[in-house]
Amino acid sequence: MKALILVGGFGTRLKPLTETIPKPLVHFCGSPMVEHQINTHYNIGVRTVILAIGYKPETMYQFVSNLNEKYPDLHVELSLEEKPLNTAGPIKLAEKHLLSNTNFNFGSFF
Repeated sequence: MKALILVGGFGTRLKPLTETIPKPLVHFCGSPMVEHQINTHYNIGVRTVILAIGYKPETMYQFVSNLNEKYPDLHVELSLEEKPLNTAGPIKLAEKHLLSNTNFNFGSFF
């Protein structure tokens, strides 16, 4: 089972917190917000998560590379939105990830 999580926004309503990190990585109750979502999906059996990223992608790449330690059997794929595509755009952009049978290779972005 796969899950798509849209995490590419600028987080303008959370400024100044989001001036240095993307909104999904802002900590809430001790963990980045997106990790709460990933953990919830993981607990119900999702083993492939596609993150539709945009704002500060290098920070998201680093976060994803560290997930492998906490969730060794979780596969994370990144769908990079190079220019803002609103809400439906990142979903269409991630279509190839949703339809593929391949998994994210943590070394492919570094």
